Amino acid sequence: MEKQEELTQNNKQYAEEAISLTDLLAKLWHARRMIVGVTAASVVLGLAGTLYFAKYKSEGFLQFGGPIPLPKEKNPRLKDIKEIAPGIVLGDYKRYSAAFSTRGRFDDFVQANKLDGTAGIANLRAAIASEQGLSTMVEPIYPFTKLDAKELMEQPKESSNNVIGLRINYTASSPENAQRVVALLGRYTMDSIIYLIYSDALRFKHTEITARITKLDNDIISNKQKLAEYGRRISDLKQIVARYPRSDAQAASQVISITDDNSRYLSPVTQLMTAEVEASEAEEAIYQAKREQLQSLLMRDYYDLAKTVLDANKSGEGVLRALEATKESVFKKKNLNDELVKEVYNKITIDNQNSINLYLEKSRFIAGPSLPENRTARLSTALLASAMLGFIFACLFALMQQWWITNRARMVD
Repeated sequence: MEKQEELTQNNKQYAEEAISLTDLLAKLWHARRMIVGVTAASVVLGLAGTLYFAKYKSEGFLQFGGPIPLPKEKNPRLKDIKEIAPGIVLGDYKRYSAAFSTRGRFDDFVQANKLDGTAGIANLRAAIASEQGLSTMVEPIYPFTKLDAKELMEQPKESSNNVIGLRINYTASSPENAQRVVALLGRYTMDSIIYLIYSDALRFKHTEITARITKLDNDIISNKQKLAEYGRRISDLKQIVARYPRSDAQAASQVISITDDNSRYLSPVTQLMTAEVEASEAEEAIYQAKREQLQSLLMRDYYDLAKTVLDANKSGEGVLRALEATKESVFKKKNLNDELVKEVYNKITIDNQNSINLYLEKSRFIAGPSLPENRTARLSTALLASAMLGFIFACLFALMQQWWITNRARMVD
């Protein structure tokens, strides 16, 4: 009986303390002015915050206009020449991406182009130094995606899945700043790629040409030795022919080959003619080697000065545009009427023009950078979220206030 009475008493106490839904709504209605005021204030604050901290996202698509770096020249008469796919090989792109994602490379670009005072530079520095870096702002574009390969039931072959472009996006406080930074990022990534390509190419070419000059020197020495040998042979054969004036009529005794069964002989006159032809070929080889060596020396002078330009300049575009002036400086005192000199001059000119055409004209934005018209966060969504948060907070505050008034005296006792 005592337990039952105690249980009944507890149930009555719980029923007295329990708050019904009607009472809850009544308390909220009693505090309706405060709830409406807090909700309205939240909407105003949300509106002000959305307008003041508004973000605009600009996007652009940068394409690579051809194979990067430029493909080597091939003889059009050769058969089975494989077409080189446009874009950048994935392995090379990862190397370029690792470079332009570093703070040091970005600082070099900013200093080389005097962009310290440009809006957005400080934010870009902070973004590059962050954990994600530029990975969310600069994304590679492939001709084949995993979904494409699945639908086409085939995998991309060899270099057909090169990186053919970049998707660049940036979020800023104004549409103009967002557009400007996307354009700057496109210029920066392309500039970094050009700089790395020429850092490798100029140093490699210089080393290659130096080794080529040494090899040509050895070829000249070797052909001179052959020419001296042919000269001695020609002298001996002339003496033999003088002693045997009718040796050319002895066809049966011409030395052609010697076997166990028989021997065939070649007349001294024929041998003399062969030696003279070989001597002529050796002289031509010496001439061609000397000609190529002179051209290689001119090329080395050019690459010597180009390396100096590269070491003094941290901008890829700056290096590329300076190469033409470098060429003019090297050939300023050369005789361009000499075909040998003119050929080298024209070759360098063609290489520079092709590079400028590929890197600075064909590799460009094909879409964007866009000038965003709408904010990244919609105003209606921000107002609705602000109203809901303000209403919930006001209701909780009203209920807590009512609870405190009801239980304050009991807690003091």
